[in-house]
Amino acid sequence: MLRLAVGLAFIVVPMLELVLLIKTGQIIGVWATVALVVTTALTGAMIISRQSLAVLRRTLEALSEGRPPVTPVLDGLFLLLAGALLLTPGLITDAVALALLVPPFRRAVARASVRWLVRGARLNVKVYRGTARSAPETPRRPPGAGDGPIIEGEFQRLQDDPTKPRDSGRRTPQP
Repeated sequence: MLRLAVGLAFIVVPMLELVLLIKTGQIIGVWATVALVVTTALTGAMIISRQSLAVLRRTLEALSEGRPPVTPVLDGLFLLLAGALLLTPGLITDAVALALLVPPFRRAVARASVRWLVRGARLNVKVYRGTARSAPETPRRPPGAGDGPIIEGEFQRLQDDPTKPRDSGRRTPQP
């Protein structure tokens, strides 16, 4: 269902953008329409560069205070989306991008997106748990294996001479 919606969006939105640009060109003129598209792209690039620096600063502040930087990272993600939409020629995408540049609207969209993703993840977990095997089997430790931490490394016994070959423990008869 989601794939169908995304596929239709990639077909319908450019067609609507083209129709709107043609109509706008008929009303205000071709060069005014081109100037409008170029101006929104340049303005969007300028706004994105300034706001992205602010988001980076807020992310670093959150990290230095020991807080998870979820809000600044989501802000940055939606600013990146707004920048991509502003750079795309079209008036509908410009309107959506300008709306995403408004911080309260951007945060509301971010909250709704996170809720939607969490809800989708819960549904996938329920479907996965409903199958015959609930999870891939993990290898079990052999009986008697220690429960402590596993420390990897190399060792050498102090009484062994590294130049002599190791004795396998079997005694060979002497003639």
